[in-house]
Parts: sequence; structure tokens; C-alpha cells
Amino acid sequence: MAYYALPDGIFPQGFSFGVFCGVANNTLGCEKMILVDVRIKNYKCILDSETFFIDQLTCLVGKNESGKSAILQALYKLNPVDKEDTYDALYEYPKMYQTDFEAGFIDDGDTVVISNWKFTTEEIEELGEKFGVDFINTSTVVTVSNGYNNKRTWDFDADLHVLFEKKMEDFGFGISDRAQIATYNSIKEVRAQLKSISALSEPEQEFKNWFDTSFPDDKLDTFSEKYLLPYLPKFSYFSEYQKLPGRIALNNFVKKSSEGKLTANEKVFEALLSLANTSITEIKESNKLEALINKTRGISSKITREIFAYWSQNKHLKVEFRYDMAQSGDEPPFNDGYIFSTRIENTRHDSSVSFDDRSAGFVWFFSFLIWFNYIQKEENNLIILLDEPGLTLHAKAQGDLIRYFKERIVPKFQLVYTTHSPFMLDFSDILSARTVEDVTDENENVLGTKVGSKVLSKDRDTTFPLQAAFGYDITQTLFIGKNTLLVEGPSDILYLTYFSGKLKELGRKGLSDEWTICPSAGIDKIQSFVSLFGGNALKIVTLTDYHLGDKSKIDRLKKSGLLETSHILLASDYTQYSSSDIEDIIGASAYVKLINACYKLVGDEAVTAESIKDGEVLHSTKEALSKKTFVRFDHYSPSVYLIKHPEVWENEDIADALDRFERVCADINKAL
Repeated sequence: MAYYALPDGIFPQGFSFGVFCGVANNTLGCEKMILVDVRIKNYKCILDSETFFIDQLTCLVGKNESGKSAILQALYKLNPVDKEDTYDALYEYPKMYQTDFEAGFIDDGDTVVISNWKFTTEEIEELGEKFGVDFINTSTVVTVSNGYNNKRTWDFDADLHVLFEKKMEDFGFGISDRAQIATYNSIKEVRAQLKSISALSEPEQEFKNWFDTSFPDDKLDTFSEKYLLPYLPKFSYFSEYQKLPGRIALNNFVKKSSEGKLTANEKVFEALLSLANTSITEIKESNKLEALINKTRGISSKITREIFAYWSQNKHLKVEFRYDMAQSGDEPPFNDGYIFSTRIENTRHDSSVSFDDRSAGFVWFFSFLIWFNYIQKEENNLIILLDEPGLTLHAKAQGDLIRYFKERIVPKFQLVYTTHSPFMLDFSDILSARTVEDVTDENENVLGTKVGSKVLSKDRDTTFPLQAAFGYDITQTLFIGKNTLLVEGPSDILYLTYFSGKLKELGRKGLSDEWTICPSAGIDKIQSFVSLFGGNALKIVTLTDYHLGDKSKIDRLKKSGLLETSHILLASDYTQYSSSDIEDIIGASAYVKLINACYKLVGDEAVTAESIKDGEVLHSTKEALSKKTFVRFDHYSPSVYLIKHPEVWENEDIADALDRFERVCADINKAL
């Protein structure tokens, strides 16, 4: 079974994939310590990734569940921006070996990341001034590792003789005074010599104090953490789920901030405040609100200029920030204090709408720009990690995002990102892509996630986005594929993928592997698609959402004769309701559980099945989430979350849904 999208959509081939496309040899590199290669071990689905190279711009390609996100997460914790983000063996060690690890049966089981770095020429010169010329030479590779003990280790070829001579000189040793110590080339030898001196001179005592604090043992770790760590870039991680809320209740925000309970979305607003050179303290003081408004207007103009330099979809938009008094009749927390809101003005149509009402792609892009401008303001030595950037962006907007990466990020920072779209691949350097595969041996023994540079992998699913970037695979499928199943959009593909796979896992009937699933972008587009490709001897079946307003469209499609009536399947055919989306086939209780997991809603924030109307699962969910303070619902995110986290549902949660989807699969397969 294959999965493709038309040029104005997203291209999942049964998976969400990420990609590492690189700029070879760091030719765009900024003058910072450069990450050369990485090896990841004993982390979630990764037993041993094997060593893979990192370029200035690096992308990762592979199926869903292949381990792409795990790679970013493991790498992030090597040296995170937030020091509180550490490795946790209880939750992150591979479950199949957890018991052996806890019992101490696995050698080097603590190690997660082994990374190799190169100092820049400028850094080598600076280190030479501090620790002696040739203490570290230009060819030196520095190995930095970290793991479940959360203690970084350093290994590199250093000329300790040069170091000790330089430090003795700094502490005022005369030539004759340092003659003995200067003959030693190891930490151990110097320690023994210092112990042998019965009465230390003042310079010798100062040197010993420095030596004892820098080298408490025979390793380089303490010295490196003190003197070399400032050169090591920190990792900054941003996911597709982080989005600026359209409205913020300031009193509630201040309270949650003081309690350390800000959500990922609210932290984007915190970043916005920082960009505006303001703070939590200022927004508490009502007499400073006017100044606050002026500050945020200033940053609004800056972000607006930047986004529209890279947002080619609509050049007539303007971002506006507002502060208004809360209305007592509004729902908490929006009934108290001041409300910060973001609105988007369309200068062409002279209209203004809430930020939450703009497309999910625009919301993400704007939020990302806020975050990136903030993070580079706070840190200038970073490696950027992006998980599924531009997930909700149109293909053209994804091209804009790639252009932003290359023009604004890569000249300053190394960038590693995952994606599931061929449009997020840098076609100019496609051979730098890294493939990610969940591997088994010939006996089906699990080997875990492997990362490689084999662009022409034997696994067609893994290499699909690379093929699509070249344009030949999609062309072959549309014109040669014999059996095409049209669905509304990418989320339908992912739900069908999940339920078909689950049915087969349980020994029941799922979709035949002979089907190629292709999004059509809705009922309105189906007739055009069939007219365009129906003459190529394709067998086409469509599964579409159905609402009362769609009756005339379905009637026209049936009367056209382009499709057999039995090949036009409606979501309402598999529910007891006259109007239905694919989410209604899933069912309210199961879908609510998925929604709460996807948006991390618990307690009073959680959506309840009782709030969802029968036959209106999608609409009711959107309405329920609109009342949450930090959630912006989009159609696609829950389906992506499901593919990444299939464990969200127990079999009993989806028993009825499985029955309904089995009927769907059976009716589709009848057309073969």
C-alpha cells in the first residue's frame, strides 16, 4: 500500500519521515565549534545508531516510528539550553533491556551520545593564548559524550606539557623553578611531583591549587567542563506543536509563570515579551501598560517584516498586538485583568481576524520566528534542532521555510531537522540526506534504529521522499498505478494506515497492499482528479466525509459516470448519523482520548466525551478546544500524534471503531 499527495498537499507514504540534508564540509559554517558526527546508543528505540555525519544543514528521512524524533531528543540532552532537561533511564532506556541495565549487566550502558567536534581556527588561536600554543592543534577532534549519569565526558589529544608550562609561567614561575615539573607530560606525573615537594613556594602553591581544582582525577573532564564547555554549542529544540496562543489572560499567565507551570505555547509568549525587552514584572503593573503596548508594537513590526520576506502565500497581512480589559462575562481566565491578543489584519480586504483563525501553517511560521529571534538573542552559540518543521505548511510555504533556513539560520548555526515532506528537502544537496531505518536481521532480531547516508536504500518507504523530491516516483504512481483510493486529506491517510495495520495485527482484514492512497483535498476536487487521471486505466475508489450540504456534490459525481456508484464511499455509510467525518468512524470516546493525549490535556483542562455531539465529533472537538487557553486545534496534528504514539489506544478503546473500519476496508477491497 502506497500513499501520495497532489502537488498542493503533503506527501506521507504511510509514514511521517524526517530528513538530514546537509551542506557538505560545513562550507557555510559559522566560526563556532563544529559538530562533525554522532553516535547514539541505548535510547528509546535506538540500540546503536552507528556513527553518522552532521553537516551545516542536516535532514533525516525515514518511516514513522523509525526513531527520527528520538535522535533529536537524545542529541538535545547532550548539552541542552535548559539544564533541567536530562537523560532519564527509567523512561528512556530501551525497554527490552531495562532489567539487564538496572542489574548492571550491560557494559557502558550509561552512554547515550558519543559526538565528535572540531574547533575553528579562531578558537584554536584563543585557546593557544590561554593554555599555550599547540595545546590543541587544528586537526584535533574532541569527543564529548553524555548519558544516564548526566555527566559529560571529554576525550581529545592535548599536549599537556604545553599546558603545564603555560600555567606555570602565568603563576610567576622562574625558568629554574619550573624545570622539574615542565618535564612531565601527564596529569598523574605532575600530581606525584607536587606531592613530593615538602615546602611549596607561593607560585607552586597557586599552581597546585589550580591543578587540584582542574584535575581532581586523571581525566580531562573537570578541566574541560570549566574551560572548554563555553565553546561547546548548546542544543535548542523546537517542535511543530509550539504555537503562540491567540489570547493570553495576563493575570493567569503571571500566576502560572510564578508556579513554573507555563505550557510550551505560553513559553512562546514569554519569548515574545523578552524580544520586546519587557518582563513579567512589567505586565503586572497597569501603569506601564501603555509602554508595554509600544514595545510590543515595535517587535510586531520587526516580526511582520521578517515573516513576509519569507511568506509568499499572502503579502497583504499585518500582525497587530493588543491589550484589552477582560470582560466579566467571559469564561475564566479571560474574565479578569488584561487580555493580550494577537490579530491579523488583511490590508487588501480591510479586515481583521483573531490569530487563532489564521491557517495552522501561518500560526506555526509566525511562532517559530518569535522563538528563533528570541533564542538567538539569548544565546549566540547554538545548534538548532527542529522536529517536523512546517508540518502544516502548504508545499510552496515549505519551500519558503527552506529558504529561511538557508538564508537566516545556516549562516549562523548548524541546523538538524526532521520532516515528512519531500518539499522540505534541499534538492540542491539531496545526496547529503541521512536515512533512518528501524532494522532487524535476517532472523527478525531487533537491531533498532540505524542512521546512514545510503540515499538509495533498499527500503522503498524510506527513500520515498527522496524519490518524490526528484519528481519521478509521484509521476509513475499517478499514471501507472492501477488501484487508487482517493481520500480527503493527509489525516485520512494516517487514520486508515493505523486502523488497517491494527486489523492485520489482530488477524483481521485490512486494506489490500494493492491500493495507492492519494489525498484529493475534498469532494470538490474528486471529479477533477478522476477526469484528469481516470483515462489512464486507473481503478479509482473514493472515501469522503459527508455533510448535508454535500448531497448535491455527491449527486453530481454519481451522475457524471466517472466513477461507479459502488466506488463512492461516504463516511456516513459506516456510522448511524446522516453527517460524518472519518473522526465519526473512529468514535467520540476514542477520539477524545487521542485529543487529550495529543495536546496533553489533563484534569479540568481535558476534553470529555460528554462534550462531543454524536455525528459531529470533529466540530464538537474544535468547539471544546476553542475554550482552552493554550490549544489551537488543527485537523492533522492528532493523526500525526497517533502514528507516533500508537500506544495511546488500548484495544478495548477502539473495539467499535475496528468493526467500522473493517467494513470500510472490505468495501474498498471489493473494487479490486
